[in-house]
Amino acid sequence: MEEKLDLRIRKTYLALTGTLLQMMEEMRFEEIRVSELCDRAMVRKSTFYKHFADKYELLTFTVRQVQAKLNAQLAAETADGDRVDYYTRLIALVFDFLDENEALVQSAIKSNSFPLILSTLSAPIILDIQEKIKQDQLHGEKLPADPDVMAAFFVGGVMEIVFRWEKKGKSLKEAALKAQLRDLLQQFYRSAPDR
Repeated sequence: MEEKLDLRIRKTYLALTGTLLQMMEEMRFEEIRVSELCDRAMVRKSTFYKHFADKYELLTFTVRQVQAKLNAQLAAETADGDRVDYYTRLIALVFDFLDENEALVQSAIKSNSFPLILSTLSAPIILDIQEKIKQDQLHGEKLPADPDVMAAFFVGGVMEIVFRWEKKGKSLKEAALKAQLRDLLQQFYRSAPDR
């Protein structure tokens, strides 16, 4: 019985997150109504509210689901060790996601809720990267700054660069932007003090 319940919950989450992303491609986040979301997902409103307080909590959950998939892909594609390669691959996955979800990204950028969406996106990523950097530090890596500072700097910088690039109509070729970000990462890590 427990497995059936888990399967139903997973199906509910899948329906709601998929529908939210689809609706965000069609309209700004602030225009999305829980009642319409539930109708499209074929989920009762009472079921929605059993799992989520509001659409903002669903957004946070959806971001974490997407992030978990990207993290799994990143772990499978990168070897432990070279931090620059790890973060370069992470940046490449972000670009892949943007390319595959162009309508969603453009809708989010145009939304009045964009600062909230950006904050919802960045918060769990910063925590993940902080943990990765702290693990590097425990394994004797020399860091150019405190892990909390590095994580916020990295995530904030990359997100701002990527969204400005999107807003400006991708005026720079993607490969050139990725190369510049890799060069910045190399400079950042090269500046690690000898201790």
